[in-house]
Amino acid sequence: MGGQATTGSATRRRRLALLALLALARDRGLNRDKVQAYLWPESDTAQARHGLNQLVYFQRRHLDSEDLFLGKKTLRLNQALITADVWDFEDAIDAGAHEVAVRLYTGSFLDGFFLRGAPGFERWADEQRKRLAERCARAFGLLAAAAVTRGDRHQAVEWWRRASELNPYDTDTVLRLAEAWVAIGDRAAAVRCAQQHADLLRSELDLPPDAKVMRVIEQLRDGSGTG
Repeated sequence: MGGQATTGSATRRRRLALLALLALARDRGLNRDKVQAYLWPESDTAQARHGLNQLVYFQRRHLDSEDLFLGKKTLRLNQALITADVWDFEDAIDAGAHEVAVRLYTGSFLDGFFLRGAPGFERWADEQRKRLAERCARAFGLLAAAAVTRGDRHQAVEWWRRASELNPYDTDTVLRLAEAWVAIGDRAAAVRCAQQHADLLRSELDLPPDAKVMRVIEQLRDGSGTG
């Protein structure tokens, strides 16, 4: 909080949180007041403003660049001086370079990172983590469809499997994976992935299995197909 030195675990975490907030904001930037609310929700305005000024000063000094942050009331990262893998990932998705994008996605956004006493930031991080994972899962789905088109059914299984790992609660993704397993003649694997999905919904979300999933399991077990 305001008045503290720019060292220590809490401040190091806020420095990373500041970079994460601005990295996801990209060219839009983020209003200083909003940054302060994310990072110092329990501090008064003067303390929060001082804390942010300290972080900005330290990061500029650390990277030996006064131009690291652009803007005054709205802060932006200077993309000529700093890079972020999330920019490369989202640019690849937007360009339709899905195979490049999925290679760039190496794990959940800010995986294992937390900022104590900043619930707004934690909610924001959870939302971004989910959004980026869903973008990657959609890319896997598009790659799977392309693999089917060119007749590579085994690769389609792999893409759908990786999509379901990212989005394990999504029934449609699991059903597409089951279909892909059936397409290569592995009904047992199709039953297994559908049953695991039903069990996951029950155990972690306390939800009944989706009727479509249970119908698919029944049809696969009696040999009538996937739908």
